[in-house]
Amino acid sequence: MMVGYFVPDMIYDTVYEIDFDALNKKNIKGLIFDIDNTLVSYKQETPTENVADLLNGLTNMGFAICFISNNSKERVALFNQKFQYFSFPKAGKPSIKFIKEAIKVMGINAENTAMIGDQIFTDVFAAKRIKIMSILVNPIEPVETLFFKFKRYMEKPFLKKYYKRLNKNYGGKI
Repeated sequence: MMVGYFVPDMIYDTVYEIDFDALNKKNIKGLIFDIDNTLVSYKQETPTENVADLLNGLTNMGFAICFISNNSKERVALFNQKFQYFSFPKAGKPSIKFIKEAIKVMGINAENTAMIGDQIFTDVFAAKRIKIMSILVNPIEPVETLFFKFKRYMEKPFLKKYYKRLNKNYGGKI
């Protein structure tokens, strides 16, 4: 069913609320992160101290980490400079080309991978198409362009479906 391609497996307010221990227990070994509005705002060029601590902690837990972004090579390189994780800029999400590459370079399988991002029509849709776990987080800061307002409006039915599946009331989150 096509609708299922847009319903995330999990939703959290922020990346800091994700239960990474539970993911580890579910045999998730690789984490693919979107950068903009997932880990930092669009305005933040480099990782904050909290983001650096989170990613270093995840690496210490044994997770392989990769960044896949639709943003420019320069933006992704600057953000990744401190870490040197595998990264794929200008990825064209929801294309799955670079997700396949990420899984390959991390040395894991699709069933051991989770993708974490802030958009249903790019991050979740791409993850669902390649059959990896999809984790949606609230965007760090609202982007006020008409295009993004429209996309956020179009995401609402899929968010309602997610909360209905959990027998929870959709309270307008995300």
